[in-house]
Amino acid sequence: MSKKIKCWICGAPHDYCPTCGQTHGWKYVADKIECYDVYLIMEDYRSGALNKSKAAKELSERCGINAGDDLSWMLPQIEKIIREIIGEKEKATKKTENKSKLFD
Repeated sequence: MSKKIKCWICGAPHDYCPTCGQTHGWKYVADKIECYDVYLIMEDYRSGALNKSKAAKELSERCGINAGDDLSWMLPQIEKIIREIIGEKEKATKKTENKSKLFD
């Protein structure tokens, strides 16, 4: 019998069946395998199994997550840890146009 639980990475509700744990045990943590990959890399980083540069490389190669990406789809506490690993997103700067001072 399945029950609704939330993904630890993105917060999306999904069905999880505890009796199917042998084949789909990762669903206890994540709704999608991509979220589970993020979870595994994050936990390896937090435990010291991966240093920051190796974790960033893993996030990029396995999950396609880089510093310039929007991570607002993640739960805030998860995004904070991932940003610690990959760095902050660069803020967009206003382009300055060469306008005449007559129009200011």
